[in-house]
Amino acid sequence: MRIGIPRAFYYFNYPGLWETFFREIGMVPVVSGLSTKKTLELAAAVTETEHCLPHKLFDGHIASLLEKVDALFIPRIVSMAKKFVVCTKFGALPCACTAGVARGKRVITVDINEPQKSLDKTLKELGVSLGIESKKSSRAAGLAVKAMREEQKKMDERIFNIPAPRFLLLGHPYTLHDNFIAEPIIRKLKSLDVNMEFISFTGKPDLSCYIRWCTFNKIFIKLKTLKPDIYSGVIQITTFNCGGDSAMIDEFRRLCAEKNIPYLAVMVDEHSGQAGLDTRLEAFLDSLTWR
Repeated sequence: MRIGIPRAFYYFNYPGLWETFFREIGMVPVVSGLSTKKTLELAAAVTETEHCLPHKLFDGHIASLLEKVDALFIPRIVSMAKKFVVCTKFGALPCACTAGVARGKRVITVDINEPQKSLDKTLKELGVSLGIESKKSSRAAGLAVKAMREEQKKMDERIFNIPAPRFLLLGHPYTLHDNFIAEPIIRKLKSLDVNMEFISFTGKPDLSCYIRWCTFNKIFIKLKTLKPDIYSGVIQITTFNCGGDSAMIDEFRRLCAEKNIPYLAVMVDEHSGQAGLDTRLEAFLDSLTWR
């Protein structure tokens, strides 16, 4: 069986997990390609206009997979850590896709609720529900979690090799690591010889912080620990129609101001062009020379 895995949204929270698991239980994982303008064009015919940009891209990735696979894998993500929540869209995706963009294609789903059940146990039960022998499913789940941990470690190791002074890039995993959303910004910063550090989302969120959204909790804690002599500035990549981003931007800006670290929020939508992004980034960096 060929299983379609959209390279969007939650995919970047679990690098290597899904494809490793399905491969190990004898199925063929088919991961959609990098996000491009074509992905948005595919989404235009099926997505809701009020969706945030990452959700529109997700729908485009689903549309790109329909003719290539026998079934789609869309987990229902409830929580990644005890007493913390994720975007409510993550919980609605399986039902929303089944009713709409999947267009009758079989949708395989499983509830990811890490405070109540470990990832390896959840994956083992998923394999058994698909007719896989329990021992084989358990082994596949263990290998999948191991592959994810190794990939996360590689991502974090790259952070520690960045010379100071440097800029911190903020955003959700699905914005920072998406080719359509973040790549134009990263490409421009590289052309300007800017040292960049991507925020890490490995590890558990901090219960001492009042923010109970996993992503924003980790961003908040990271900003609280920034040192002005190491970080020249903070650039947050946001997307149009993200309610969480709009609620937290002022708080992040305040934290940076307290440390006298320049902060820039760059919003990306389906109409964003390279020239406009270039102008904003160049103006921000130029302004730092006058400080």
